[in-house]
Amino acid sequence: MCTKYNRNNSPFVRIVYSKVKVNGKVELVPLELYADGSVKKAV
Repeated sequence: MCTKYNRNNSPFVRIVYSKVKVNGKVELVPLELYADGSVKKAV
């Protein structure tokens, strides 16, 4: 298994979800959480 890193060379920890309201509906947006606390939109 290969480990993913962000631009700061922090290892990927897990996928987290954020609630976003779009056109009156709530959607869950997947985000990649890294060890340094940064997040990036999952592709």
